[in-house]
Amino acid sequence: MIEYTCECEDTVHELCREAGLAYIRRITRLDGVVQSVHETYRWRFKEAQDVWIALLKGEAR
Repeated sequence: MIEYTCECEDTVHELCREAGLAYIRRITRLDGVVQSVHETYRWRFKEAQDVWIALLKGEAR
C-alpha cells in the first residue's frame, strides 16, 4: 500500500502497488467490521495515480 484515506471513515480507499502495477482497493466497514473489499483492475502506476487523485478530489467514484 502506498497511500490511503482516513481510517476514521466507514469507507477507506487504498492506493496499492504490486509487481509494477497499481490498483485502488475500497474497504467498507460497519461498526468497525469489514463488510466488503473491492479492487480495481491493475493499471500502470501513472494511470492508477491519476484515478487516485481524481478520487481524492471527488471527481471519480
